[in-house]
Amino acid sequence: MIKKIINIVIFVFIAALYVISFLMIFESFRQRKLEDLEAKALDSFEKSVKIEKVDVSNLDDSTSNMGYDYSGYTLLGRLEIPKIGFKSVVIKEYTYRSMDLGVVLSYGSSLNEPGGTIISGHNYRGQSSFMYGIRNLNSGDKIYVTDSSGREVEYTVYEKLRNYNPTDTGLYKKYDGYHLTLITCESGGQSRIVVKASAN
Repeated sequence: MIKKIINIVIFVFIAALYVISFLMIFESFRQRKLEDLEAKALDSFEKSVKIEKVDVSNLDDSTSNMGYDYSGYTLLGRLEIPKIGFKSVVIKEYTYRSMDLGVVLSYGSSLNEPGGTIISGHNYRGQSSFMYGIRNLNSGDKIYVTDSSGREVEYTVYEKLRNYNPTDTGLYKKYDGYHLTLITCESGGQSRIVVKASAN
């Protein structure tokens, strides 16, 4: 009887190891696939637009900046944060699935437009950190947003908030000038990290 119980325990243990191994391999494959899709989307964006650094005082607000189609998503532009080594496409469609590919425009009409823009992203994508690195940004750090017309605008961080309540809608408002807010989750989705920046 004891030998039979030991054999059952060993069998269950080995089966559990197989299941865990399969899940780890599957998650690793999924993560590599998402990273590859994002890299291809970035490459497509960078090849499709002529990128030019512009000062907000020279921005032409009449420029068409509606994005273009890429695999069923609308690519609005690119978000780059050199301090934390972050670069991703900005997607118009605000869905959980689109946030697997890149970051999304969650407020504002488009990128690099006056009035304020909010960009949101997952903190982790699979087992690797995605947008969670924004917790390391401080006042004075630079964020670069390139829109679909190729205009790259430099934003400067002026405030970072931790443990921000996800039900607080105070961030979703119109600002004077060119304003950017980045948002990602922390504490298992119970709160948010918020980074505010503006273009001079």
